[in-house]
Amino acid sequence: MKRIALILLAFISLSAFAQKSEVKSAEKAYKKGDIATAQTMIQKACKLKDQADDKTKARIMFVKAEILAKLGTKDLNNFNKALETINKLEAFENKTGRKKYTDDARKLKTQITSDVLNVVNDDLNKKNYKELEKSSMIAYALTNNENYKYYSAVAALLNEHYELAEKLLKELYDSGYTGVKEIVTMRDKSTGKRVNVGTEKEAKLLKMAGTHDQMKKEKTPSRRPDIIANLLFAYGKLGKDEEAINFIQKAKQEDPDNLDLIIGEGNYYLKKGDNEKFAAAMQKAVELDPKNKLINFNLATAYYQLKKYDEAKKYYEKTIELDPNYVDAYKGLAFIVLAPEEGITKEMNKDEVLMNDALYNKYNKQRLDLYRKSLPYLEKALQVKPDDETVLVMLKKIYRDLEMKDKYKEVKAKLDALKSK
Repeated sequence: MKRIALILLAFISLSAFAQKSEVKSAEKAYKKGDIATAQTMIQKACKLKDQADDKTKARIMFVKAEILAKLGTKDLNNFNKALETINKLEAFENKTGRKKYTDDARKLKTQITSDVLNVVNDDLNKKNYKELEKSSMIAYALTNNENYKYYSAVAALLNEHYELAEKLLKELYDSGYTGVKEIVTMRDKSTGKRVNVGTEKEAKLLKMAGTHDQMKKEKTPSRRPDIIANLLFAYGKLGKDEEAINFIQKAKQEDPDNLDLIIGEGNYYLKKGDNEKFAAAMQKAVELDPKNKLINFNLATAYYQLKKYDEAKKYYEKTIELDPNYVDAYKGLAFIVLAPEEGITKEMNKDEVLMNDALYNKYNKQRLDLYRKSLPYLEKALQVKPDDETVLVMLKKIYRDLEMKDKYKEVKAKLDALKSK
């Protein structure tokens, strides 16, 4: 038994010696910049860490954190691992009462923070949204600055990670985050343009130098409207209609004239098939943004669905006034002209009309008159978009019934060409 005990003691002593040797080798390799060797050696030390004394355990954790922090610039996950290791080290030394590495670990955390913020700025500048989603969340964990959570939320949205985007955007909205900050601007005398000069102290220096004047303190625009719009977009992509409308009703209490909320509410009612409420929402939206062609078109379409053709025509025409090439608005005007056709066709198909040539011809003339009135809108639509299949199909029928043979052959050839592609 004594021999076994001596062998075990010798094994433990050798293990402890190996750990100290390996962690020392890891430190040397790290300082030389040989991170691959440092990583290999610290992994060997970690395997036997439980047999080490408290001082060596703390040393292993600190060196491991240093190595992971260095690897973090290549793989962001290593920054998280480094931070986890630092937290474990601080907790361990707090428990043992020997804080040999705690101060250095905190300095390392400060360096990691600086490195992470550099990565975030690089991702922003390069529009590398895949990495920005991760780097900015690490930055948020380190700084508790909600600007980084906002960057991560937008990146998640662009990366089509809608569940994460919804979560982060909802948290930002509920926290009251605006992203507004005060900046100091001055007029650059050489260009006449206002520029951000940083601080008041820097502004005073520039004024003394005589290169700038007219210092102003200004506030950046609030990000709250963007948060609302992006959150509604995420809800839409996730099919969370009820969550969206509940959010809209709550948010409208804070900002009843927010255009994105009004449009979001309108889209909800459109999905539900409630054209009255959709039209009401779009009417409010048009009042807030009268030069928005899409909103005018949506309002026109809402009125068309409600068979309020005079109102529909008014807003289709307004859409064309804002954009003369808005093809669907021309089609909308044609549909309004042709709206009575269904009723006329029903009358023409009645037995008593089919047996009465004079009556049939009367209704047929009314139908053909509608076709003639719709032609300017459909032909203009085709002029703007020559391969619009819906317009070509409508024109083919109209030209045939109006016996416009050359025009009929022309659109038929275009349709055949489209179908053969």
